[in-house]
Amino acid sequence: MKEKLKEVPELPGVYLFKDSAGKVLYVGKSKNLRERLSTHLNATDPNDKSYRIVRASADFDYIVVRNEREALALEAELIKEHLPPFNVLLKDGKSYPYLVVTDEEFPTVKVVRRSFSGGGERFGPFVPPKNAYNLRELLTRLFRLRSCKELKKRDKPCLQYHIERCTAPCAGLVSKKEYRKQVERALRFLKGDVKGLISELHSEIEEAAEKLEFERAARLRDQLIAVKAVFEKSAPLFEEFKECDIFYLEERGELFTGVKLTVRGGIIYGKESFHLDPVDPWDEGLLSSVFSLGVEKLDVNTVGTMWLKAYYGEEGVPAGVKLLANFKPLGDYEVHPIPEELLPLLRRNRRAVSYSLSLKELEREFEEVFGEPLPLRVECFDISTLQGEATVASCVVWEKGQFKKDEYRRFKVKSVSGVDDYASMEEVLTRRFRRIKRGEVKEPDLVIVDGGIGQLNVALKVRDTFGLGFRVFSIAKREEVVYTDLGEVVETKRFPHLFRFFTSIRDEAHRFALSYNRKLRTDKMLHSFLSSVKGIGPKRRALIEKLYPDLSELAAVSPSELAKLGIPLKVAREVVERARELFKEV
Repeated sequence: MKEKLKEVPELPGVYLFKDSAGKVLYVGKSKNLRERLSTHLNATDPNDKSYRIVRASADFDYIVVRNEREALALEAELIKEHLPPFNVLLKDGKSYPYLVVTDEEFPTVKVVRRSFSGGGERFGPFVPPKNAYNLRELLTRLFRLRSCKELKKRDKPCLQYHIERCTAPCAGLVSKKEYRKQVERALRFLKGDVKGLISELHSEIEEAAEKLEFERAARLRDQLIAVKAVFEKSAPLFEEFKECDIFYLEERGELFTGVKLTVRGGIIYGKESFHLDPVDPWDEGLLSSVFSLGVEKLDVNTVGTMWLKAYYGEEGVPAGVKLLANFKPLGDYEVHPIPEELLPLLRRNRRAVSYSLSLKELEREFEEVFGEPLPLRVECFDISTLQGEATVASCVVWEKGQFKKDEYRRFKVKSVSGVDDYASMEEVLTRRFRRIKRGEVKEPDLVIVDGGIGQLNVALKVRDTFGLGFRVFSIAKREEVVYTDLGEVVETKRFPHLFRFFTSIRDEAHRFALSYNRKLRTDKMLHSFLSSVKGIGPKRRALIEKLYPDLSELAAVSPSELAKLGIPLKVAREVVERARELFKEV
């Protein structure tokens, strides 16, 4: 289990400890899955619950979610489903706190237990209890609902009114109709109709601006920003298809990895991962066998929809996967593409390609071709730029069959202007090799640079300058040819395991560098172009950047929606048009 821990991400999610028969013994949640699982696995005190759980377990699994709220909901569902013996809380729900919006003349929000007999709409349960109290605080702050236990008439409102956290029904400063509107918004928020609420707030801001009620418009705008921020952090995973199964298949260096996520009630309810390691030539029945495994396990009484997507990288689609277009694995079931915003979540749940599956074959091929053992530690470097703008580099680390993501490094190229891959590579390698020479960074056995003989010569020059002794290779992208520091030229396609090894490391370095380059360019573009638009001052720019922090979001918004934030329509049109032009360039 400690070996498996290396591939667990440092992300929020739920984990399950199981015995040798697959029975779930314990379900837990954490903001950082790897950290929490490490705490369990390293427990040494026999009186410690973590120690007893691990001693009784033979394996663990995990499911990545987007935030702590989703982890909480999933943990509760899995505990009720499996009734794990080491979970004391949550089995019967007696200790769950709930939120109730009371049915009084001027309702409030209360935290109650299951035994609560009063009237009103109930929401929950919430575990731990602090989540219920935090949500009640948020609701009263966002929608200015009273927080007092009993409503007593007053001549003057209390402090909550003066700090704008209540509309003071106690002092008659708000009508029943207006207060009821506040309550209805809180209910819509709790029920998940946040998109409708945001649209309504947009309309009311516009109406208040037309009536010159600027103070009211400002309050509504602040409420809109707060609601939108909360929605983005804790929106349900699946709104359109709450009962479905999602299959995701990815190929890197001819190794297939995949995941099937089971969604019930709008949350991830279960996960199955799989690996496939086909050997050339391509197996025409590969995908059919993959999806048959999933289909046989589908519950036809509960599953009405399946989302399906296969991703094959940027270098083209292998010939053997063309059958995907006509593949109908679920008969009468609908097949939908996976929304782009869910792909990061699926990739995090998909287990990384594990070279331990074929490490012996890789070691054999490497020694056969290069006449020496497979390097234990490899660093790979790649340069990314767009016409000389935001030139960056990446360094990824592979050690003993695993990518060491905590040791990845990104570099901004500082001394090179324009497009010059050789000079950029020389600067980055000089900075990295200097640290290796000083003993600040562990020395690799092999360094790989993306490129041909020119990039290889640059790397050799820098290595020799510092008097370092590791080997240096380069890999040419199109031909997939490796050039070595001893003058060897190896066509990797002739050796399946070497091909997977070199291309996967190179592709990982390329991905890491490209993502950094894009981030720098989009951040710079968004800030600079907003500053240059006439009519967008510091306050409006800050508002736009807060609501639409990504250039893609701003490019997708309509001018009229932007105008509802108090921005003149003519200015809003210019902002959106320029955002769309810039987004096409990224």
